[in-house]
Amino acid sequence: MAARSKKWLIAAGLIGLIASLTSGQSSDASRDAIEQPEKVMAAAGVKPGMVIGEIGAGHGYFTFWLAKGVGESGKVYANDIDGSALAAIERRRDAEKVSNIETVLGSIDDPRLPAASLDMVFIVNAFHDLTRPVDLLANLLPALIPGATVVIMDRDPARFSDPHRHFLSRKQVEEIVGRSVFELVKTETFLRDHNLYILRARKPA
Repeated sequence: MAARSKKWLIAAGLIGLIASLTSGQSSDASRDAIEQPEKVMAAAGVKPGMVIGEIGAGHGYFTFWLAKGVGESGKVYANDIDGSALAAIERRRDAEKVSNIETVLGSIDDPRLPAASLDMVFIVNAFHDLTRPVDLLANLLPALIPGATVVIMDRDPARFSDPHRHFLSRKQVEEIVGRSVFELVKTETFLRDHNLYILRARKPA
């Protein structure tokens, strides 16, 4: 009886270990189905060889998709104000031997990305959390090459219950962009929960 119990405990432990190792994969798979990163990158025009900045990269879910999209000839600057989140990106980058990601610690209103270097910028699931979005967008401008695109991907509270009013409505996002140095070129609505707002710098008057 004791031997049988011991075998059962070992088996249960192995099942638990496998579950813990695969839970992150399952979570990412679920998120992939909702956020459709490959479709988003195609809609935004991500191509191999591009240099892309990501604002509010967090622990890097979208960062690694972007790194794949731009390929070895491109580069991704992953920006955040949370140094521990950037450290997590660096650990995964090094473990997976990804050579085209560089982390950048910014401030609440300045992403501190390299000047005149970016073909595109993504702000994924972070725009609603920006404390000073108009200022941040202004400080983003010097990092862009002429004709560069800024892509805001954020959840639309019109599509799900948001009792705490944490997310910004489409109208609110458009109002913020309207006060910035950018103009809204196009809005994509093919995702279940999110809108994609495609921006470009305003032309001088």
